[in-house]
Amino acid sequence: MAAIRYGIAGQPVDHSLSPLLMALVARHLALLDDDKHLTMEVIGVDSIQDALAWGYAGAVPEPIPWIFTTSVFGKFRTRALIKKAVDAASEINDVHPKLLPKTEAPFVSKAPHSALPTRMFAEEIWLNLTAPLKHQLDSGAVAAIDDSMANKCVNALRWDGRGWWCAGLDGLGVVEVMSHHGITPDDHVLGLIGGGGAARSTAAAWTKRGGRIRSLASRRALDDGPWLDKLTEVEHDAVVDFDNEGANPNATLFLKSSYRPMQGTVEERVNSISGNILDGRWLLVAQHLACWRQLWAPERVGDLPSLGLLLTQLLEAECVLSSYA
Repeated sequence: MAAIRYGIAGQPVDHSLSPLLMALVARHLALLDDDKHLTMEVIGVDSIQDALAWGYAGAVPEPIPWIFTTSVFGKFRTRALIKKAVDAASEINDVHPKLLPKTEAPFVSKAPHSALPTRMFAEEIWLNLTAPLKHQLDSGAVAAIDDSMANKCVNALRWDGRGWWCAGLDGLGVVEVMSHHGITPDDHVLGLIGGGGAARSTAAAWTKRGGRIRSLASRRALDDGPWLDKLTEVEHDAVVDFDNEGANPNATLFLKSSYRPMQGTVEERVNSISGNILDGRWLLVAQHLACWRQLWAPERVGDLPSLGLLLTQLLEAECVLSSYA
């Protein structure tokens, strides 16, 4: 059985729920026997070179405490609490009713048709990138399975034992979340706030599927790209906000890209992330699933949990972790 080293790199990353999602999906797939086969780290760096250095060296100079356990990864407290959280969440087999899809056949990204290997080597490295790293990767030594390097929106990497692969899956995550709520590229205009890597990934993914984008006032302008001829001034139906400026009253659906630690019961947490204003956990879970489908384990695409189920399990796992805070 292969061992996986997983990291989430960027600044800041101490609040990231990505490691918890990694543990939940690995358990769901029965991919790993124990925590010796899955090691995780939050990597607080400002450059892609430092993130890749972690991949090669296997450690960071100054490990960062994870806010959900107040301890660093690799320490007993974090390992034990993640196990408790994943054990409890894995008992859940049904999607919470408020998190069910609002359409009969929501969009789900498929495995790529590429030369990406599907068997694991003795040790693999899986890496997620967040700000400010998504636009920095530009290397002939890394094979992109999509147009993310050209569009400067890489958010996932994989070292398969022989070489590096990369992809940009934020946009596929947005498409899946919107589709889950009945907003599809074919029939709706997406309002886009932001111009960074995640926004470029979203513009590419939405327009590639026939959708139109309305670029809204942002801190950073959306650069020219393959989406240019699909930009419109037509009123938008939904909005995704990568600047975290707050809700737009003119949107039927408003998707935030950010999320914060929550308090309360699972039911209270579900209520706080459902409705017409969607918490960033929706996007986080959707793009994480896209990483598994597209890059990390495309051979297991049919075995992955649904967006609603993984989100339900995540809220349960968070609730367990908060009880030990």
